Amino acid sequence: MRLSREQVAFYREHGYLVGPRVLDDAQIDRLRARIADILERRVPFPDHLLGETVEKSKAKGQLPSFKLVNIFRHDAIFEEVLHHPDIASLAGCLMTGPVRVWEDQMIYKPPFDEKAVLAWHQDYPYWNQVGPAELGTCWIALDDATAENGCMQVIPRSHRWKLDYTREEVDASDPDWLLKHPGIPKDADITPHYCEVKAGHVHFHHCQTIHGSRGNKTGNPRRSYILHLMPGDTRRIGDAWNPRQGDVGTIPMGEVVRGPLYPELAPA
Repeated sequence: MRLSREQVAFYREHGYLVGPRVLDDAQIDRLRARIADILERRVPFPDHLLGETVEKSKAKGQLPSFKLVNIFRHDAIFEEVLHHPDIASLAGCLMTGPVRVWEDQMIYKPPFDEKAVLAWHQDYPYWNQVGPAELGTCWIALDDATAENGCMQVIPRSHRWKLDYTREEVDASDPDWLLKHPGIPKDADITPHYCEVKAGHVHFHHCQTIHGSRGNKTGNPRRSYILHLMPGDTRRIGDAWNPRQGDVGTIPMGEVVRGPLYPELAPA
């Protein structure tokens, strides 16, 4: 599976791309079942990578909203996705190879949870221990992702803006903080684009593309599996700061980020 020249050009220009289907129904069901096993604590998973559990949320009388990180490093079923040849081929069209995995995530938005909001943000300020800033995200829907259930929204062309701030400066209490940044060009169009995709389909975005999502207004969950990817020339340029990510401290300063913690996507 390959992207056309027009699709690659669209990604370069707009900082995102809605792509084709990469997972079939059986693969989707397998990942959904594994998510339930992890969240219900039927299988072991490191506590520090599990932000919340179903049982904790129920005890507090809350609807659960979850974000798991570093899943493939601890779970063989999710690790299988890294060997999917279509994902490798698509990513290879957008990034210099060999494309490697920086980290992964699962985000679960429960039914009728309009508070499960992901604030507008860029990924790279949270990854700037590696560079250059050309990483990208492969976002795979495990349920149909719609405007009503909180699909991703992006600000087209925002990956080209030079916004000078650090992650410590972000006002986490204001979901729109980044859209008010003085570095946004005065004539910029900040109209969001909804990345609506069917279950099993993928979309990509650049690590400096502004994106976010709203809550789930529907009676069904919205689950997604997300691979954050590095071009083959990505190097360590800073120190590790987040224990929920891979330990970049194992890579010598200035060297290419590679090794067992950062596997290459399997080529087609």
